[in-house]
Amino acid sequence: MESIQNRENKLFEQWEKEFYKNGDSGFSYDGLIFNGELCNDSKNRDSGNQEELWYNAKRKVLFFMKDPNNNEGEDYRSWGLYQRTKSTFFRFIYSWLNGLSTVSADSSIPPMVKELERSLPLCIVNAKKKSGGSTVSYSEVYEHVEKYSEFLWKQFEIYSPNIIVCGGSWKMAEIAKEIYERYSTIKFIKMENSNWIWYSTEKKILLIDSYHPGAYKTNEEKYDTLIEHFQSFLKLNQFDL
Repeated sequence: MESIQNRENKLFEQWEKEFYKNGDSGFSYDGLIFNGELCNDSKNRDSGNQEELWYNAKRKVLFFMKDPNNNEGEDYRSWGLYQRTKSTFFRFIYSWLNGLSTVSADSSIPPMVKELERSLPLCIVNAKKKSGGSTVSYSEVYEHVEKYSEFLWKQFEIYSPNIIVCGGSWKMAEIAKEIYERYSTIKFIKMENSNWIWYSTEKKILLIDSYHPGAYKTNEEKYDTLIEHFQSFLKLNQFDL
């Protein structure tokens, strides 16, 4: 079987050619994050066993974000992630992944974390691959998604996640649903009494409409509520996760 990294690289090579042909620049790579040893003065990580962990994970969690901030031409995958961080963005990514990977229908909610266990595969996909600033308008995101939606779909296909966390308001969830409905037969159903959870019983995929990790909300609003709604879905027993 061809590795995920090779499949990513082949896709990005095609995507980047189309990118520059359209006059766009600053293409940033993302996807399945490396979990090997730290290198380059702890700024980066080598590739490790992240692919084996991803294939063996019961809950394959993909974070679908708006765009990379001020990281033109960089590769998310080799960043020195997993280690302890003061970044609000990554602290919530780590905590969401840890909580979604370990919580059960009846367990207590795991506490938030500042670093991530390297035994948990981390996958981050940006809707807009062109690096932006600290904020981005949804008109820019929509423009890029419309131009490159087929590439985004192919990237989703590489990972085949069964949990997609859409960080950045309901609009990111709508983009994810639109991509799935455009390129597949998958339809998402809204969970009753929840604005957070959408799901497909046919393909056993869960879509979570979350706040952006950096949103000015309390930890309880951004973290506890997300995990509570996930637990509510588990209790419905629509499919095994």
